[in-house]
Amino acid sequence: MSAFDLASIEAPDFVEPIEAWRVWRVVSVKDGYRLGSVVKPTLWPPGEPLCAECLRSSPLGMWFRRKREKAHAVPDEGCECGIYAGWLPAIRPYVSDPPASLAVGRVVGQVSLWGTVIECERGFRASRAYPLRVYVPTDSPYSRGRRPEELIAGLDVYGVPVEPLAARCSEAVGVLERKQIASLRGDG
Repeated sequence: MSAFDLASIEAPDFVEPIEAWRVWRVVSVKDGYRLGSVVKPTLWPPGEPLCAECLRSSPLGMWFRRKREKAHAVPDEGCECGIYAGWLPAIRPYVSDPPASLAVGRVVGQVSLWGTVIECERGFRASRAYPLRVYVPTDSPYSRGRRPEELIAGLDVYGVPVEPLAARCSEAVGVLERKQIASLRGDG
């Protein structure tokens, strides 16, 4: 007889991470640049996965909620928490927005999602994620006099390909869609 109950072992839904698209804001920190969420004040750590937390409300609201209910797994079906990524067309609304405060600009890229992954309306919410590839729009204005080459060099801290994309940020999704189609056809 085994020391554990085989019925209690949960198999992952997927063996490989899910690859999806997202937009990041680029934030200047004392030792370079970091990728940040365009919605929450979260910075992605270089060299290690981002682990999702439920950031549903203010700290005071979370304290009251913890008193009433148990903490839940992240992401959870009954919450909106998790690390978001989606299909390329679904990220279009996030590239046309002006940079958030404290942001140098915005970049687009592919991300690996794993752990608990929930499919949602425009993509996925996951418990763990790490960038796969980052595209820096070279025709976009970057705040505080930053140049695209500076961002490309500074984001190499993530150890993934960081490539220039000849477009404005607002045009990035269309350019990447055309690039994907050309790749599927064998054109490039």
